[in-house]
Amino acid sequence: MYYALIDNCFFALFGTGIYCAVRSIFLCIRHKKRLPIHWLAETVQLFFVFYIVFVVSVTLFPLMFGIDAPMYLDSIRHGINVIPLISIIREFGSIGTAYSGDSLFMIELILKNVGGNILLFVPLGIIAPIWRGKFQTFRATVFFGLLVSIAIETLQFIEILFGTSIRVADIDDVICNGAGAALGYLFYKILIKVVRVFRVKLSHQSESASM
Repeated sequence: MYYALIDNCFFALFGTGIYCAVRSIFLCIRHKKRLPIHWLAETVQLFFVFYIVFVVSVTLFPLMFGIDAPMYLDSIRHGINVIPLISIIREFGSIGTAYSGDSLFMIELILKNVGGNILLFVPLGIIAPIWRGKFQTFRATVFFGLLVSIAIETLQFIEILFGTSIRVADIDDVICNGAGAALGYLFYKILIKVVRVFRVKLSHQSESASM
């Protein structure tokens, strides 16, 4: 029997609350000093912080205590995978045999694991280039996504070692997260092109109306 030490929702609320409080104080000081405040940049940064807090709350929480010895030792034994794609291949190989031969359930589980890890990092690929100019290139954005994912997997393994989690630190998660960041960046580039085309059309319409 084990219990949640720190809940997902608690961390998400606490993390966003702390950021909003600290950032509000900072903005009030800038306002009193009559320094410029870039509200668009502040809004983008707020969304980015919300996203990071959400990812951390989903991947690293809840922290647990009371994990019994057999479960803890099993977590240590299977707590890390450094062979690329091996866990995904194993899951596909288990279709028809795992869960009493329930193939549909196994396929849904694979889609949830693989698709979930990809979708989790799609927003990062979209928000990062808007948040910071240094992530304007595909390589920089994907590299940033991989770094964030590696950091998360490392922390997950540390949680396993300290007996506060029964997750698995998996290189396949890093690969899927990187793919999600790449997909998000492609969405970002498409969005930029759509916005530019829309602006050109609006400018042409306004010029035609003024004639």
